[in-house]
Amino acid sequence: MEKGGGILYNPLGYKALRTFQQAEEIYELTKEFTSKYLDPVKDRRLKEQMDSCGRSLKQNIAEGHGRQDTKANLEFLGFSFGSLNELLEDYFDLEKDYTEGQRKTRQDKEEALRMISRAIKLLMGEKTMLERQMAGLRKRFVQKGDEKEEMRQERYNEQKRQIVNQWNRKYWE
Repeated sequence: MEKGGGILYNPLGYKALRTFQQAEEIYELTKEFTSKYLDPVKDRRLKEQMDSCGRSLKQNIAEGHGRQDTKANLEFLGFSFGSLNELLEDYFDLEKDYTEGQRKTRQDKEEALRMISRAIKLLMGEKTMLERQMAGLRKRFVQKGDEKEEMRQERYNEQKRQIVNQWNRKYWE
């Protein structure tokens, strides 16, 4: 199926995107980690920030997919990419803190480190997938422009066709 001026359209929408599916998994893992291993008072700001970054990563993929042009989609994927990098840095910091013994946990330290490691692996994979998705959209944009440009070209071609038809009727009939 086609959407707009020739974009391949998936009827399942953004939920069919592997980047969205993995972002959802990252968000759920982050919520689980922050509720289990971060102190609700002492780490309140960090918890809110990590949860917010995880949500933003996922939501911006969905919002970008819903936009009508490639340029806007790229912009929202860029927001997701920024949130991903911020969340990744938080996990790197936590991994360092746990490893160096600067962070105490009421729960099992090894389990916390396993969750951190899993989150980092998922985030690194997500980073690669987002980079590829963005590169593909950039390539398409450079080769074909965005949907607004395509519609402008279609309108121009239609106007040209109408003028030629009018001229033909006037001079050849």
